[in-house]
Amino acid sequence: MVLVDNHAGKDGAEDGNLVDFRGNPVDKSKTGGWLAAGLILGTELSERVCVIGISMNLVTYLVGDLHLPSSKSANIVTNFMGTLNLLGLLGGFLADAKLGRYLTVAIFASIAAVGVTLLTLATSIPSMKPPECNPRKGGHCIEASGQQIALLYTALYILALGGGGIKSNVSGFGSDQFDSSDPKENKSMIYFFNRFYFCISLGSLFAVTVLVYLQDNVGRAWGYGISAGTMVLGVAVLIGGTTLYRFKKPQGSPLTIIWRVLLLAWRKRKLTYPSDPGFLNEYHNAKVPHTHMLRILQKSSGNGRI
Repeated sequence: MVLVDNHAGKDGAEDGNLVDFRGNPVDKSKTGGWLAAGLILGTELSERVCVIGISMNLVTYLVGDLHLPSSKSANIVTNFMGTLNLLGLLGGFLADAKLGRYLTVAIFASIAAVGVTLLTLATSIPSMKPPECNPRKGGHCIEASGQQIALLYTALYILALGGGGIKSNVSGFGSDQFDSSDPKENKSMIYFFNRFYFCISLGSLFAVTVLVYLQDNVGRAWGYGISAGTMVLGVAVLIGGTTLYRFKKPQGSPLTIIWRVLLLAWRKRKLTYPSDPGFLNEYHNAKVPHTHMLRILQKSSGNGRI
C-alpha cells in the first residue's frame, strides 16, 4: 500500500496532502465523508470499551483473585493508565514523522487486540491464578507467583502501548475524512467531533455497566473476552474500510524539532554566547521577540561567530 504521493490533491482537498489508498489525489465522491468517518468512530468505540472495561475494576481482580495487597493493586492500575496516556506521545510522533495516522492506528489497534487477548488468557487459565481462598473463614491466601504476575504485566503493557497509539491519532484521522475548505464538509467535521465524544461516552457507559456486571457476576474471562472480541472487530472494521479513507501525508513531528534543538544546544554548550543576537541564524526570521531566558538553547541556532 502506498500512502505517499508528490502530486497535489484535486477537488479542493486542502494543501495537497490528502491521497487515497493507492497514493493518488483523492476523489471526494469516492473517499472520505461520513461512511469512512463512521468506521473510524467504531475503532474509538472499541478502544473505550476495551480500556475502560478492563481498568474500571481491575483492582478487585488483583485483590480478590491474585491476592495482591490493595496498595500494590492500586499502584499497578495507576501505572497502567499513566503508561497508556504517556505512550500517546509515541503514537503521535510516529504518525506525524513517518507512518501517517492510518497505519499508526491500524498497527496500534492490532497491538491492543493482542494485549487484551493475552489478558483474557491470563484470567481464564487456572494455572495463571493462585489457589482460591476465603480470608473471612480464616483461610490462608497465597499471593500470585512471579510467573503469573509477569503474564499480567505483559498483557497490560501491550494493551497500554496499543491504546496509547490509538488515542493520539484516531480523532485526527477522522477529521482527515472531511475537507475544511468545503463549507459543507467543514460543518460535517464539526458534527464528527460531537459524535466522536458521544462514542467515547457510550463505550465508557457500556464498559462500566454491562462489562463490569459480567466480570463480577458471570466471570472475569467473559468480560475480558468480550473486550477482546470488540477490539478485534474494531480492527477488522478499520482495515476493511481502507479503500474509503483519505490519507494525509506525514508532515514531520514537532518533537523532532525539539529534540534537534536540545541536541545542538548540548553539542555547542561550550561555545561563547554571541555578543549580538543578530549573530543567531534564526534571529531575523524569528516570530517572537528575543529574550534572555533559557539562553543555552539559543546556542542551537548560533552560527559560530563570537
